[in-house]
Amino acid sequence: MVQIFNEILQHYTWAGIALMAVVVVLFFVQLYYYAIAYYRVYRFRLMRRKRVNNPNPPVSVIVAVRGENEHFLTDELPVLLNQQYEHYEVVVVYIGGDMEYYEELQNIRNNFSYMRLTKMGGNERIYITNKQALNVGIKSAQYEALLFTTTGVIPKSDQWVSYMAKGFEYGEVVMGSSVAVFESDNVKNYVKRMVELHNMCNATASAIKGKFYSAPRSNYGFTRSLYNSTRGYNHLGIDIGDNDLYLQDIVTPERLSVVLSPHTIVEEQRPEQWREWLEHMRYYGSTVDRYPASCRTFMRRERGSRVLFFLSAITALVVLPLEIKLGVAALMLLRYIMVVWSSYRVGRKLGERGIVSKYWIYDIVGPVVEWIVGSHDSYNTPKVWK
Repeated sequence: MVQIFNEILQHYTWAGIALMAVVVVLFFVQLYYYAIAYYRVYRFRLMRRKRVNNPNPPVSVIVAVRGENEHFLTDELPVLLNQQYEHYEVVVVYIGGDMEYYEELQNIRNNFSYMRLTKMGGNERIYITNKQALNVGIKSAQYEALLFTTTGVIPKSDQWVSYMAKGFEYGEVVMGSSVAVFESDNVKNYVKRMVELHNMCNATASAIKGKFYSAPRSNYGFTRSLYNSTRGYNHLGIDIGDNDLYLQDIVTPERLSVVLSPHTIVEEQRPEQWREWLEHMRYYGSTVDRYPASCRTFMRRERGSRVLFFLSAITALVVLPLEIKLGVAALMLLRYIMVVWSSYRVGRKLGERGIVSKYWIYDIVGPVVEWIVGSHDSYNTPKVWK
């Protein structure tokens, strides 16, 4: 046995053996993420849990509207008001001073008895934060189950409220999924979509595992009783954080319901311009540094292991003997098949389709784009609660 090891060592050298070991270890790290951690998103079924609350609870959908958002009037609000659910209301909190726009909201409210409308004035000197607006919306709502969304968002189904309401039957906090939508379909926007899908996958896989750190800003909810028991939002020094920092303090595995269905997906419109998209990602990613270290490690380890796997595999293909090159090439092919297979299934579960044919693009440039996103802070620091 010793003689065989010495012959291997003489043939491949310590450096060659170490390089082979690195490739294999990194391959198994990637295997864990895509075949185990992410794949649990595809296999997850909320209905396997025990129901703890009454079925079909009444739901209050709360949305804050800042400024004269015409798209919200014409496209988004009608979808919210025409959901197929018997017991729900839409609570709109308008932040602005345009009376004509507010009158349009009032006219819509007059035609829908289950719409509530509240106005908050804001100006450059007195900034109304999103948490303040949501707080007013919560006080205006009449139901126990509170579901939150944002402007720039359209549910893909008229049964969105119905399916999200199911989540309240199994827990006090509900989490849905969202997909980024761009006007044009090109390689640049494909990479953006995949970066956001990857973030959504990380958050959902962690939540299912019982290590929640973030929910989509446009698709989550909690009960009024739970909110009152915590005396409202924390981290009042920043405008954002209601969907992650606050929820991290109140979520437990028993309280959380992750609701994954084609009917619970919402589409979030994203800016086409690269700079605007980067600013969006950086602004709403400003809270990541406050996450628990284990959450940040989980998010970043896949990206790091992917880069190191490619670098070590390419090095092995260049410097090691032919038989090892064939083995490394086989591992690279096996990894890619596994990654595409897992991403296809998980992507469909989270609402993304048509990602397989171009996945190799994201596989290569994705870590670079994610590094660019995290390499600078947002130009607009989150607003302070006045």
